[in-house]
Amino acid sequence: MVEKVNGITVFTVNYKESDKILTLFTLEKGKITANARGVRKANAKSRQIGEPFCFAEIMLAEKSGRYTVTEVSVGDYFYPIRTDVKKYYAGACALEFTNAFMQEGLVDSDYFVLLLDFLKNLAYGDADPKTLLVKFLFDAVNENGYSLTLGACGRCGEIIKDRVFLSLKEGFCVCDGCRKTGEREFSFPTYTYLLKAASGEETDGAAEETKNNALKFFGYYVLKTTDVELKCLKSLIEL
Repeated sequence: MVEKVNGITVFTVNYKESDKILTLFTLEKGKITANARGVRKANAKSRQIGEPFCFAEIMLAEKSGRYTVTEVSVGDYFYPIRTDVKKYYAGACALEFTNAFMQEGLVDSDYFVLLLDFLKNLAYGDADPKTLLVKFLFDAVNENGYSLTLGACGRCGEIIKDRVFLSLKEGFCVCDGCRKTGEREFSFPTYTYLLKAASGEETDGAAEETKNNALKFFGYYVLKTTDVELKCLKSLIEL
């Protein structure tokens, strides 16, 4: 049986002399694993599908629950991501998140569109890669059921004006007056930046330290709520 899917390559592993085992996130079938034969050869017609970020229309042959790539029509290779180190690591973080949180075979069209739009904006837009990733991570954690609210205090409903704390258990920020023992404080400039970035507002002028703190915030939130460490974040923060 042969079927067509639209997919993004999120992870690859070399296999045999010239093959790769691909982890694809597809619109029609969710995350799947497929064998791409011969894609490591220099003259392979389908070699682009063997690289992360590739978005393509893929023909899959299925046998006994295993998929093999038979034909590829590349829609976008997102080449600019590969030529800018910040874009590359920001994109790698999004793929790492996808691979960690998308369950095998679970279809999520909204998340597929979210990831594809992020890669397009990262490759061809002018926005800072770190800010784009902050926006992506905010949307991604909410899409995957780990609700995070950054607006008014989650307890009293008042606007947070000075000190701000994170309630991991409840997935929202709280003010100084409502904080409970053990809830972690983070810097107010980071909080205001997170609010703007998450809502897609202009963040020009934000200090690099503030952007890095926002990425650390999401690394901490994901680790503590899901026990998943986003390893690519460290490389991006160090740039």
